Parts: sequence; C-alpha cells; structure tokens
Amino acid sequence: PIQRKTIPVILEGRDVVAMARTGSGKTAAFLVPILDKLKARSLQAGARALVLSPTRELALQTHKFAKELGKFTDLKSTVILGGDNMEDQFEAIHENPDVLIATPGRFLHIVMEMDLKLSSIKYVVFDEADRLFEMGFQEQLNEILHRLPENRQTLLFSATLPRMLVDFARAGLNEPVLVRLDVESQLSDLLKTVYLMCRTNDKAAILLHLLKHVVKPDELTLVFVATRHHAEYLRDILERADVPCTQVYSSLDQAARKINVSKLRARQVPVMLVTDVAARGIDIPLLDNVINHSFPPKAKLFVHRVGRVARAGRSGTAYSLVAPDEAPYLLDLHLFLGRPMQFASAASQAPESGLCGKVPQMVIDEEAEMLRVLHEQNSDLQNMERVCSNAMIQYLKSRPPPSSESAKRMKQFLKEDIAPHPVFRAKSADEDVRASLLQGMKRFKPPSTIFEIGNTGKSDAFFRDEEEAAEARQAHRAHLVPKRQSQVPRELQPPHQRRKASPKEGRSMAEEEDIGERLRDGDRQSEGPKAEKSGAKNSGSEAFAGEKEKRRGQTLSRMRSFTSPTSPRTSTLKRG
Repeated sequence: PIQRKTIPVILEGRDVVAMARTGSGKTAAFLVPILDKLKARSLQAGARALVLSPTRELALQTHKFAKELGKFTDLKSTVILGGDNMEDQFEAIHENPDVLIATPGRFLHIVMEMDLKLSSIKYVVFDEADRLFEMGFQEQLNEILHRLPENRQTLLFSATLPRMLVDFARAGLNEPVLVRLDVESQLSDLLKTVYLMCRTNDKAAILLHLLKHVVKPDELTLVFVATRHHAEYLRDILERADVPCTQVYSSLDQAARKINVSKLRARQVPVMLVTDVAARGIDIPLLDNVINHSFPPKAKLFVHRVGRVARAGRSGTAYSLVAPDEAPYLLDLHLFLGRPMQFASAASQAPESGLCGKVPQMVIDEEAEMLRVLHEQNSDLQNMERVCSNAMIQYLKSRPPPSSESAKRMKQFLKEDIAPHPVFRAKSADEDVRASLLQGMKRFKPPSTIFEIGNTGKSDAFFRDEEEAAEARQAHRAHLVPKRQSQVPRELQPPHQRRKASPKEGRSMAEEEDIGERLRDGDRQSEGPKAEKSGAKNSGSEAFAGEKEKRRGQTLSRMRSFTSPTSPRTSTLKRG
C-alpha cells in the first residue's frame, strides 16, 4: 500500500512525508522512483541522490537493496558509515557515485573534511526520520539541509510523526504531500501479540521457558532488553541452558556486530539479544518472533520493535513480559492503538491475539530452580546479576513516567483475578489440579484431634466390644494408681490417700517362697480347730497394730527433733 500511494507522487516531483509501520516496504517506495529518475550514470561530478539512515545496519541494508534493484543499470552507489576507514571513504566519493547512503554524523564529517559541495544533489531521503531525531541527529540534519540546493526533492519516511519531526518537515520541505497508512492500527493484522503479567525477578525464568518450550527451535527470535548489561547476562544464562544465542548493542565493536548479525541471518543461532539503539535497522527477512524482555515505555517504540515480524505476508508473534511497574505502559499502548484491554479468564481456550494473562507458578518454579543452581555454581553470574540490578536502577531513572490515569486504572485491573495465558494451557491444567489439591488439603477437617482420642471413647474402636474396652481401662487404672502412690512416701501422703501396709511389704523373695510352701503344707493337713485359726488371726492383728503404733511414734520423734533454720534458738546461736 505504501508503494502504491507514494511512488506516483514521487515521480511527479513532489515532496513527500510518508508514514507507515516498519516492514511495510518503505525502502522500495523511495528507491524505485529514485533509480527510475536517475536512469543512467551521469558524467557530471558529484552524487545526485542522498539517503540518510539512523544506524549502520539500516544503511547497509539500504545499500544492499539499492545494488539489487540497480544491477541491470550502470548506476553506482556507495555507503558512508561511522567506524569505517575514512581514507577508503574519501576514495569512494572521488569515484563519483550516483547514490550516497550514509549515517548523518560520518557524512557531515566527510563533507567538512573534504569541503564537499552538495550542489549536485537532486533527491534527499530521510529514512526512519523519527529515529534520526530520537538519536540526537537534529543538529547534523539541519546543517546538512542548509548545504543542500533549494531545488531538491525531499522525501521523509517514518513509522511515527513526533512534534520535532513536524517542525523539521515544515522548515525543510516544500508543500509536502502527507501519505499516512494504518491510522487506526499501526500493527500488522498477521501479528499476534501475547502479554504476560509477571514479577521482575521472574522474567529470566519465563524467557528461558519461552525459548525452550513455546518458541519452535527453527524460528528466529529477537529479544529486546533494557541495557547492554542485561544482554550479556541473559546471553550467559541462555548458553549455559543450551539455548544458542548472540547479542548486539550500541557499544559493541563494529566487526563483532557484523559477525553476530550474520550468524542470525545464516540461522547459525536462533536467538539474538538486542537493545533499542542497536536493533534499529537490523534487517532479518524471515524473523518469526519478538520478545520484549523489558516492556517499552513508549507506544511508538513498541510499534518499532514488533514491526520486524509479520512482514511480506508472513505471520509472527510478539511476546511481552510485563512487570507490575510496567503495566501502565501497557494500557497506554492500547489507548494509542485504539484497542481494548483483554484479560485471560478460565473460559479462554484459544490463544487470542492481544490477550493479557499471567504465567503459571509451576512454569516459573521449574526454570527458577535451574537458575538458582547456575548462580550457586558460577560466581560470574552472581556478579553480572548485581551489575544488571545497578544498571536497571539507572534505566528506571531515565524512563519516562506513564500517564497518571493509566496508572490508576491498571491498579484496579491488577486487583482482579487474572487467569493463566492460553499459551500455557498444558501447564495451566496441571496448575489447576495442583491448586485444587492444595485447596482440598486446606479444607480437610479430621473427625477428631489427637487430644480427643481416649476422652470421647473413639479409641475403643480398637477393641472387639465395649466390655473388653471397659476391662482394659479398669486394668490400666488399677496399674497406674498404686504406681503413682508408691512414688510418694507414705508418711507424706494425706490420710485419706494412705493405703494400708500389707504384711507382705518388706519381705524378701526367699521369705515369700517359704511362706508359700508352708501354706501349701498346711492345706494338705487337717484344718485344725477353728479356735486356733481365730487365735492366730487375732495375734496377727495385734502384731500389725503394734507395728503401726511403733512407726507412728518414730515419726513423731523425728518431727520433735526437727529444728527450723529460722527458729529463735538458731538465730541466737548465729548472733553469738
């Protein structure tokens, strides 16, 4: 659509401001008409077309595309990038190229060093113009614009249209034609978005689960992180977890960046960790997934990130890990896109696009345990984790705040019970079984406690009938009561608890056997007169009474001889 609307206007010679999402074919929209107008190589000195890109990767991508489109012509193009040898760039400009593709900083440096005249420039293209201003190239762009001729044709392509870009277009363009696509939705219809609510500390575990179990091994995935320290830390974790990956960030060496990008394009690794500055312009033709490890604070930045998938009729998926402090930005994004917030529920079966749900705790626990073991075994990971925490503090200070209204509304949304996202359907089913089991254990009430056993008679179930239970209890009490009383001296027991002394007490085992033998011999003989029996009985009673009186006298004698330590007699002796 962007090509159908812009190419006829460009061929008419009008200035154009074109707005369309990333990956909609904007590069061909300005290269095709420019190459058509240039037609053949010119003998006059100086380049006739200038394309300014915000990053090295985007400039290299545009240069490669320009060579492919113009391979059946004799037109020549060259690329001027920061970080390359300047002498080679001087030589390339002296070869009189037709098309110059450059980054603003290095191009202005070359112009000033060579005192290069730009009067031959007829066509100027500002590719990804919003990003040019966001990266701080406004002064360089204004200086380049002043050096260009007045009769040039200016083309401005951007995914968004910020205020400073509007002011720049008014100053540098002559009655431009505004071509704006996707006014209602800046996202592709083939793009599926997944929003996962989670804690900040659980993001590494969730990312690991997504790459190992959700994303297919043959799919190319781009993971956006907050800082370069997060890229290095997560790369180390993924490699230790047998997930091959690479990384690209702005401070990485240029040669290393080229090597890492080529690895992903050649499918040597399926995952690349990138920051926002470094990712702008990275062209991966068949990119399948984007994972926002750190949710973007601006809706336009989200559009730029996810615009790298679902290109050229291909479908793609954008996964976003949203922490509680990032939830207001999610609501701002939906307001920007004009779409309602949709939260997962127990009835959610199909993984619909734009659905917001939580991650089952079982998923987090599985990967978090492995991460804990990795950190215990590697001190380097512990140090890198601390560095990431410090870097995150600085990142949060520079992050723009969300709208106050979105913050208030998201607090209400987060209070509601959010179901697990359907992408974790299998895990969520196991989680439901686990939750129901735990809930059943919480609700379980036993018929009796351990303290009630024996008091309510329920322990009698161990006996065959009630009579056996009664006999057992009676025997148990008969055994315990004498034992308890025997532990206290008889003289110190209360009178009503004293048991009578048995004649057998104090006898030895030999005496007991002798008495038993004599009793048995007496049974064999005649019983004898009853008078003798009664006399023996009376004599035994008298002996027992005498023994009792003797013991009582001994106790009273000990009590009389006892002297208290606080008695007056003792006190007098101590004073003396």
